[in-house]
Amino acid sequence: MAFASALAGRLPGVRHLSTSSRCRRGVVRSLLDTPPAFLGVAAARGSRHFSVSGEELQQGLVPGRKTQVGLWGKFVQWSYRLLGNSLFPTKADFCNCGADLGVRIPRPELLEREGIKHGSLERKMQLYGAAMYWHMATMASDNCKQANPDLMRGKDVLEVACMRGGGARYLAEVAGPRRYVAIDNVQAHIDRCRKDHGEWPGLEYEVLDAIELADSFPAESFDFVLCIQAANSFEDMGAFVRGASKVLRPGGLLLLCDAFSRTQNTRLMDALQDHGFDVEATIDMSRAVHAVGLCEVPKGLSYVHIVARKD
Repeated sequence: MAFASALAGRLPGVRHLSTSSRCRRGVVRSLLDTPPAFLGVAAARGSRHFSVSGEELQQGLVPGRKTQVGLWGKFVQWSYRLLGNSLFPTKADFCNCGADLGVRIPRPELLEREGIKHGSLERKMQLYGAAMYWHMATMASDNCKQANPDLMRGKDVLEVACMRGGGARYLAEVAGPRRYVAIDNVQAHIDRCRKDHGEWPGLEYEVLDAIELADSFPAESFDFVLCIQAANSFEDMGAFVRGASKVLRPGGLLLLCDAFSRTQNTRLMDALQDHGFDVEATIDMSRAVHAVGLCEVPKGLSYVHIVARKD
């Protein structure tokens, strides 16, 4: 699902190049000068229901069977394997639009990477990408004064569509979770995560699609499900939300952010209600994302941070 992220909203900035983890042509225009071909691919998934005949492909589910990854999901995986490294500077391992929230992040020295110079685009991606992760890991309401740096401390966290894994490793160190499982549906991304980030207590990287959560983890095994700039391009939003509901403990939080149209946002809200979530906050982050200058939020979309609690 990482491909959707990059193509639908994961480009450092906000425009919507996102993934399974993660657009219509022109929807995302980043300073990375993403080739039109990539925008076209990301755009293919813009209408949330990929127009393929057959109920199984339309819904991503087959009654009485495990959740299936359909044609769109397989296409996303193939595309990201083939083209993913061309979407972002190879040295950066934070692949989101970033957010300028005027808040200091803890331990910025953890973001240093060999070959990334201060003042470079890659450095900007690291700093503001980490700011996005820190915001998501500490904010469970729409009141910035209620930011809680210990929100995830001692808890079990599942990140969906982690891509290159920089955010997962950063939060594993600074947020103090007991367990942090980061998944992505592209094997090459997980291989890089394991190679670049090494071992850290409680941190795991696994290959898994966002719509397969319900079939892959025990019920009520996580306190948080985190998804940064990927949900917009998921093959089946309902399957993802259903899976998140199953793996979250009662009172657990689904934290996600991405660029959504009004129609997409309505479908997401409906899915959350259908699967037992209470939406506690919906925060428009468009200005904070745009301020970074890595991505551009197109007209008709809002980059939102959603906090939903499982009943």
